[in-house]
Amino acid sequence: MGGSQNIGEASDNPVEINVTAMVDVIFCLCIFFMCSFHFKQLEGKIDAWLPQDKGNQTGPPKGEVILEEIRVFMRWDPARNVTVRKVGKTEISSDSELMDAIRARKGDYERVGKTVFPVIIDATEAVPWSDVVHVVDLCKADKLTSIEFAEPMEYRPSNR
Repeated sequence: MGGSQNIGEASDNPVEINVTAMVDVIFCLCIFFMCSFHFKQLEGKIDAWLPQDKGNQTGPPKGEVILEEIRVFMRWDPARNVTVRKVGKTEISSDSELMDAIRARKGDYERVGKTVFPVIIDATEAVPWSDVVHVVDLCKADKLTSIEFAEPMEYRPSNR
């Protein structure tokens, strides 16, 4: 460093370098490169995956049978003061009819070799919770363990 040695003293390095300016230059270069660096923009890119067996499909794979999902629709009928249950388009009046309809669809899945299939319960808010739990209990008693709850179809917003 400049001026650090005494007059008449022998020095190992006869040339002095002032590094104060070098620090300023390096700092300015760092700022320049940070400001001029362009990051890759990922606007609009979302990493997502879609299930292969659900959603809008062009059709089943060749040789595969289309299976109807096991969905129990439950709606409250204020005129009759009772919960209306449907499997598919068929209105169900008793527990045994409900389980027979579910077993028929379960048999369709088993015939094509599928062992995992959900029973989807689609109930509106007006349906008493005890009726929903009763259907879950019936499914559990029949050893149907994959039970899903769906948002009621009549309340789903349109895709338009």
